[in-house]
Amino acid sequence: MAARRVDWSFGPGHGPISGVVNSSASALGLTMVADLAGVDPLWGLVGGTFAATGATIASLAQDAPGKALAYRALCWMGAGGWSTYALATATAEPFSGPWSTTALASLLVGTIGAALTGLAFQREERKAEEERQQEVSAELERLRLEAQAAVLASEHDRIAALWQTEIRRQTKREVKVEGVEFWNPNTGFTLDITLPADGTTIEDIKPYEKTLATAMDVPEGCAVEVIDPHVGRRVVHIRVGTVDAMAEDHHLPDDCTQETIENPLSIGIRSDRTEATVNIRYNNMVLVGQVDSGKSNQLNVLTRQLVRCTDALVWAIDLTGNGRYPRPWARAWHEGRVEAPAIDWIAPNAEEALLMTEAALAIVANRTADYEQLMFENNWDKIMVSPEVPEIVIVVDEFGSLPPGVAENLRQISDTGRGAGVRVVSCALEATSTYIPRAMVTQSRERVGMRVQDEEQLQYLFDRTWRSGRFDMSSMRVRGAGVWSSDAAPPEKFKGWRIEPARIDADSITVAPWRPQLDAASIARCDTLVLDVRTPEGFKDQGKFTGVYTDRWTRTRSIIFPAAAKVAAQRQPVSATADRQPSSGERETPRVQGPSLGEAMNALDAAQQRMAEVEPLPDPGPVEEDLPQADWSVVESWLKDGAPATDSAGKRKPIPRIRMRQLVWDAGEAGVGPTAVHRQLEAEGYATTYQTVNGWMKDDARPEVGILFQAGQREPYTRGPRMTDPHKG
Repeated sequence: MAARRVDWSFGPGHGPISGVVNSSASALGLTMVADLAGVDPLWGLVGGTFAATGATIASLAQDAPGKALAYRALCWMGAGGWSTYALATATAEPFSGPWSTTALASLLVGTIGAALTGLAFQREERKAEEERQQEVSAELERLRLEAQAAVLASEHDRIAALWQTEIRRQTKREVKVEGVEFWNPNTGFTLDITLPADGTTIEDIKPYEKTLATAMDVPEGCAVEVIDPHVGRRVVHIRVGTVDAMAEDHHLPDDCTQETIENPLSIGIRSDRTEATVNIRYNNMVLVGQVDSGKSNQLNVLTRQLVRCTDALVWAIDLTGNGRYPRPWARAWHEGRVEAPAIDWIAPNAEEALLMTEAALAIVANRTADYEQLMFENNWDKIMVSPEVPEIVIVVDEFGSLPPGVAENLRQISDTGRGAGVRVVSCALEATSTYIPRAMVTQSRERVGMRVQDEEQLQYLFDRTWRSGRFDMSSMRVRGAGVWSSDAAPPEKFKGWRIEPARIDADSITVAPWRPQLDAASIARCDTLVLDVRTPEGFKDQGKFTGVYTDRWTRTRSIIFPAAAKVAAQRQPVSATADRQPSSGERETPRVQGPSLGEAMNALDAAQQRMAEVEPLPDPGPVEEDLPQADWSVVESWLKDGAPATDSAGKRKPIPRIRMRQLVWDAGEAGVGPTAVHRQLEAEGYATTYQTVNGWMKDDARPEVGILFQAGQREPYTRGPRMTDPHKG
């Protein structure tokens, strides 16, 4: 094995001369400061000893030869000795010690000597490197002469010889190319590499992917990929593309046949055109891609492979565009062209997403207990999914848009749902902590990163310890290309299958007859939930929700397909109700059963339609898009248990937001700020936070709302052009 190149500098960005000069200047400065501070001279020797020890350890870590160890240690010891000498000769007289001509001259002589010595060592190293290059060139020439003389038996031998020489030249490792396998179709080849028995690993070869591709003039768009075939520790495969398999679209194969979640699911092809697969049976998955990267297409490909499974149900969460991503998978059912939707449950808003994740948590908490006898009889330690007891896969689009309560529920499901057969697929626009929490990435053994601009995002998704250049971004320049890792294997480049809307519609019809039903035990666990809710007055209470699962489509169908909301005949009554239980601080009074949750949502939709036809809007108030945090878990953080619903006179109090508007109305032209409003609300028994009040006032002051008005960023809020007397409402 060729010797490693030695770095004779004293730090990054320095050569033997500049490094020594910089170090000498540092030693001089430190010694002068020590002299002024009256430091004991022995500290100079101690500092030099520590520096020499550190340099020796660093050199050993770099496998530096003995002369390099001795050179660096002696330089630092010399600096320490000079510092001790200078401090020891210091007197009360001016220009003594490190300030004296003798000390400065001796330091200069030592600096020049160390620099010249380092320069000589570097020249010797360069000469040795040139000799090694000459040896490589001579070996290459010998190989060429032998090839011409022996007329190489095949193209395999020629490629193996050329690549073995180049790999050795680039990596300085004595690897051996054992064989070459051409791909079918002939768009590239795979090199079978044996690593030398000197401790060389795949991590020592992989950083040279881009340099090898350039040196061997691999075609534009193609790449060199160093992968682990899991054959042996010293066996590595190198894929070399000669035709860019990523440039063209590869349509999803037509075999929409029954599948099982136990098998890996195909999501695209590798550079050698073999299938790239993911395993969702026991693993969570993260899918990341910037806008126009092909992420949405990849999400639909994965959904299509999941809905083929006769032992899995897909629950989808998409808070952008009223369920924009899963809508095509339910369109055929909505239009009456098929008996059941391909996706079992769709959450198009924050409230439905919270119900879905709470239902999933209830299933996770009880499913293994419900099937304990079956698991015992079959010697299982986890639920064995089947068409009778299907796995639940929650697919989340735009994870970064989720309210905190929903995101936390999904984190708990990803942590605890494996044994109960509940898994999570999380999608995000960026691989950053803002869009996808590190906890979700850590718990996901299936990871897909579509085309991104910054390599740091791929490092965040796959391994934050990797060096820059680990991914060849130029080979992922087309939409649909990305990097994929299954079951914690080293990531590889792939191109996702292409699926069109017409194909989604056709496959949603095909899979409907064999789509499984949620087992009765799980329905019983999740169909009735007791959750913290917000009363009409804005206080926290507990509500009992029934029909959470069975009435899911009645609640969401008109939201996902808003055109249907205009047809009254398509609206059906809902049995799901939320019965509020009295809190400990509220008098129990007879209550009339209110409308069901589904009826309330339908009524709200009709009211919004009517309000949209009126100009100007008198007081539109907050709409769903304006309150992305309006989930019950967040409500808990700013409402107290047992807060009074009436004031001291027994009069019913307005909800906190209406009371805020009343205070602004009462302030008149002088106006009032959020701090004063918050203090008044606290004095009246409301438990809202300052952040909540400030957010309400900012929302009401938006031009399109116009309930409040604020002349400047720090000015008080006054009545807006669309504000009516809140005391009368």
